[in-house]
Amino acid sequence: GIGYKGRTGIFEILVISPEVSSLILKRAPSSKIKEVAMKEGMKTMFQDGILKVINGRTTISEIIRVTNM
Repeated sequence: GIGYKGRTGIFEILVISPEVSSLILKRAPSSKIKEVAMKEGMKTMFQDGILKVINGRTTISEIIRVTNM
């Protein structure tokens, strides 16, 4: 069958810190929220994918395909 067994996921997780929460409540632009989250350590899906390429778990072409880079 067709499915996801054996595939490697790439993830982007936004932790709602007090500063991020404040920006959300102030309806700040998503670009500002992302900027602050990245300063706090968030990795983008592309960055997570690149780490998995380095570790030999996927290919750069697959990361480019799924992240539309």
